[in-house]
Amino acid sequence: MEWEIRFHGRGGQGVVTASKILAEVAFLNGYEAQSIPFFGAERRGSPVVASTRISTEKIRKRSQVYDPDYIVVFDLKILNSTVFHRLKENGFVIVNASKKFEVEVDKSVFLVRVDATRIAIKNGLFLGDLPAVNLPILGAFLRVFPKLDLGSLEKLVSERFGERSAAAVKEAFESAVIEKVCGRCGRREVKVCEDGFVKAPISKPSVGVVETSLWRDLRPEINYDVCNNCLNCWLHCPEGAIKRRGRVEINYEFCKGCLICYEVCPKSAITFSEEVVA
Repeated sequence: MEWEIRFHGRGGQGVVTASKILAEVAFLNGYEAQSIPFFGAERRGSPVVASTRISTEKIRKRSQVYDPDYIVVFDLKILNSTVFHRLKENGFVIVNASKKFEVEVDKSVFLVRVDATRIAIKNGLFLGDLPAVNLPILGAFLRVFPKLDLGSLEKLVSERFGERSAAAVKEAFESAVIEKVCGRCGRREVKVCEDGFVKAPISKPSVGVVETSLWRDLRPEINYDVCNNCLNCWLHCPEGAIKRRGRVEINYEFCKGCLICYEVCPKSAITFSEEVVA
């Protein structure tokens, strides 16, 4: 099983740090994890995106998170249709907000609201002159991600940032408000499981976010007389461009010609040729 989380915030709010801490806590809980920063304009206040991938198995993907199960929003001002891009049906959106707000979505989502700014100020957590909302919002995230133990996050945060930070994490966990928003039909009461948590969707492998065939200078090809269908190429393809249909096949619409499949094939069953687009 695999879960994908995408963080949205502004420079100086600790977005990348939150992604790294979540991955570390997942590792401490026995899961495989990745933290994936994405740096655009590296300046204070500019939009920042980071991702975390958590899995019960070895993680073979190395791409950004394109179809998240969870979206974490550090600043209500950046909550728009772009933030919701490709969120799964019945996915979760954890938002730093002090009061109830309206949002229009084209699918059903669980909306988790926590006043992370107030909790950070109350506990004296600041990054420069800005409230450090990243730690409280991780506490709210664990409220709807019961796979990770709250105590392990509190322990890690306490050792690294002090007891006040751990207290902020726990307060956010306890004060998070969960609602369900149906696609363009308003809100309704959340149905939770017997253990008090909400069931979450699980990620499945998918192809890249855009067609990348025009990126390709070299075209890999499979020699089926030699291929023994070991799936090594399928496991290592960073774009999910290799499919299993009884035998492995290359989806050339998403193949960018990186030749990782060629490098990892133990039987040398994959060759390549130069590709020229007229």
